[in-house]
Amino acid sequence: MAIHWKVLLGVILGLIVGFVASFFELGETIILDYVKPFGTIFIKALKLIAVPLVFVSLAKGITELKDLGKLSKLGGRTVLWYMLTTVSAVILGLFLVNIFQPGVGLDIEALQGLSKNAVNFDAPSTQGRSPLDFFVRMVPDNIFSALSDNGRLLQVIFFTVVFSIGLLMIPKEDQAPVIQLIESLNKIMLKVVDMIIAFSPYAVFALMATLFIEIKDPTIFIALLKYSAVLMTGMFILLLLYPLLAQLLTGMPFMKFAKGVLPAQLVALSTSSSMATLPVTMECVIDNLEVEDEIASFVCPIGATINMDATSLMQSIAAVFVCQVIGYELSIANQLTIVVTATMASIGAAAAPSAGIVMLVLVLESVGFPSDKLPLALAMILAVDRPLDMWRTVVNISGDSFVSVIVGKK
Repeated sequence: MAIHWKVLLGVILGLIVGFVASFFELGETIILDYVKPFGTIFIKALKLIAVPLVFVSLAKGITELKDLGKLSKLGGRTVLWYMLTTVSAVILGLFLVNIFQPGVGLDIEALQGLSKNAVNFDAPSTQGRSPLDFFVRMVPDNIFSALSDNGRLLQVIFFTVVFSIGLLMIPKEDQAPVIQLIESLNKIMLKVVDMIIAFSPYAVFALMATLFIEIKDPTIFIALLKYSAVLMTGMFILLLLYPLLAQLLTGMPFMKFAKGVLPAQLVALSTSSSMATLPVTMECVIDNLEVEDEIASFVCPIGATINMDATSLMQSIAAVFVCQVIGYELSIANQLTIVVTATMASIGAAAAPSAGIVMLVLVLESVGFPSDKLPLALAMILAVDRPLDMWRTVVNISGDSFVSVIVGKK
């Protein structure tokens, strides 16, 4: 059985076991004490490989280009398309949340209980940042410090690009041993990823069973059903747009794209991490969508970090939703601010589970959201974020695959 079908089976069995266990106190104890740790270990293993995988994959992609002129052209097209898809996702989110208004009429008193675990939430401060702070934070002051922190992947990418360009500028005889080392490291990392992904069906079983135990109050799901429905609608639209646009712009048949990315989508559904899914995404893009190896090795690693279409969609919908819940009016200027801030925040989000929640703080503060309501706002979104985060990752890696096809068009 292919790994993605094993993962899907793990999802189904995990939900069934979690549902049954939720009726028994002993069942809950067993899930939380003896099943949940396997899911936690899996997530930690994904974080373990994120930084080295980005470094070796991106360095390999850049060094294979060999021509700095080609690198400049390829980089420009890649970033341009990623920015276009991200901005489009934010605008789509604002359109949907204003049309359906999921937060209007929601009883805030019924949700107060959600904030009991979030009252002491230590939100990262975003006060006093300049408009160009994103670019300042992109440049590391200590690469070894950046390499030790998954939240600073953009700094690792910046260093990797500079390092790889420097490598291409030295004589070829001096390049050879370093390029050989990078290629060997890339092979090693892909084998490590294979080992971790082989464990994913069992890990996703643990994660799904735990999810059902920890978020079992039906009133929470009922209260946030409209928000979830609007977000899922937006993600479904994006999943339809990618193959449609690929066919329109490159001539690739709709079903070829849809079937080609399916294995990566199923792995993304289980891991909730674009970075962990990266090897499978690249394999699908190269083998199924027939994008050149050197293009995929460059576009996909960058996309796994800066291309977060579904994350930016979620931030625009979530920001307006929580404002609707508490009755905080948003002007047109505020919503334009959300477009800019959500775009930049999604680029800065780590390619790991629930990274968009931290970025949501920045988006809410940019429109003057009351700070005393912030714990409640985050608690509302966090209550249903885990299952939605799984689908956001599916959309994100589909967007990476779409841009790879567009950039790789001859």
